[in-house]
Order: sequence, then C-alpha cells, then structure tokens
Amino acid sequence: MIRQLLIQKIHHDNLHTLVRIGIITLILLLSACKSDVVIPEPPAAKSSIEKLLILPFKDLSSLYGKNVNVRCPLCGNVFSTGDVEIFAVDLLTNRLISIIESRKDFEIIPPGQAQGAMSVLLSGNEKALSERDILVKIGRALYADAVLVGHVYRFKDRVGMRYSVDSPASVAFDIHLIDVSKGSMLWVGHFDETQRSLDENLFQIGTFLKRKASWITAEEMAVSGLEDVLQTFPKR
Repeated sequence: MIRQLLIQKIHHDNLHTLVRIGIITLILLLSACKSDVVIPEPPAAKSSIEKLLILPFKDLSSLYGKNVNVRCPLCGNVFSTGDVEIFAVDLLTNRLISIIESRKDFEIIPPGQAQGAMSVLLSGNEKALSERDILVKIGRALYADAVLVGHVYRFKDRVGMRYSVDSPASVAFDIHLIDVSKGSMLWVGHFDETQRSLDENLFQIGTFLKRKASWITAEEMAVSGLEDVLQTFPKR
C-alpha cells in the first residue's frame, strides 16, 4: 500500500513538472513573436506624397523636465520623460532621413531648408498656433506634400558593460506624418522601451535573442527601434 502511494506521488510530481515545462515552453514560443515596439497598423492605401519635409526631432524632456508624464502635442499619446543624451536629436534625425532616403519613394526636403521658414513663422503671431498648424504652415511655405517630425522623451544610455549593467538603456520617441493640404495625421509611429533582463520578463525572449543576450546601448536601441517603427511607413 505504501509502495503504491509512493508510485502515485511520483507520477503526480512528474505530471506536474511536465505541465509546468509545457506552459513555460508555450510562453517562450508565443513571446518570440512579441515586440516591445508599438507599431500602428499598415496604411490601407499607398501614399500620394511626392515631396516630403523632414524636420529635426524635438527634445520634450528638456522642455517639460525629467521624470514626468508628457502628452504628445500631435497625437495625444503619453510618455514618461527622462535623461536625453546630447547627441540624441541629431542621431535620430540623421538616421530617420537615411532610412527614408534609402527607400527612394519621396523627394526629401532636408531640415536645413525649413530653418528660414520656421524663423519667420515663430517671429509673428504664429506663436499662438498649435504645433500641428505651425508644421502645416512650414510645409506649405516649402511646397511640401507632407511633413515628418518626431519627439524624443528619453534617451538614457546604459550604465555598465555589455554583459553586466547597473542601469539599462531606456529610449522613448514618436514620429508623425502630417498631410500639408488637409492638416490631417497620415501616420504615427512610436517606440518606448527600457531594457530588462530575461528573468524579469519572459515575453522579451524574441528581443533578448535578437540582441545576442546582451545589454545594448541607447544608440543601438534607438536605431533598431526606428527601423522597426518605419516598417509600416506609407509607401508610394
């Protein structure tokens, strides 16, 4: 009798272990397809944009302060602000231009050409206009069909080395495509991530393996995030 009870207990323990292994395996398989990047649905139709004005990213952390929740002035999404490295705006802007140019879909109007128009607009009564209205006016002044502009909320580099950190990289930004003729929003993409270890979040297994099980820099995170977000950017 005791022997039968022991055998039953062993079988029960083994079954319980197999169930746990099966659940963990299922979680890992499902999470391999999960991304930390929030990407909108692909646009329903191809874009009719020919001339695209790309403006520099705007550092909203320096404008509103660190460690506060800020609502995007264009789309209304809320982000937590934080440290923004001094090179972040230029890095994101240059990388954005490079990715869009490589697609050869649009005639690109670079940010430098917009500086004069922005100076004229912001020197008058246009200071009372919304950010979207100002962007539309700048686009029209340069005969653009659409304006592409982004905000950066966090760009904090890791503290530590590739396989051991005291503080991980943390990046948050968004990008908006605005129709100049109608003033409407054509597309929005955003990225918001603070890297975590695999044991803190099993659902990051896909991203964890993609990054070769290491702690990446803010620059690596931002570039990868831009590439992922722009996968759904409208095409001609």
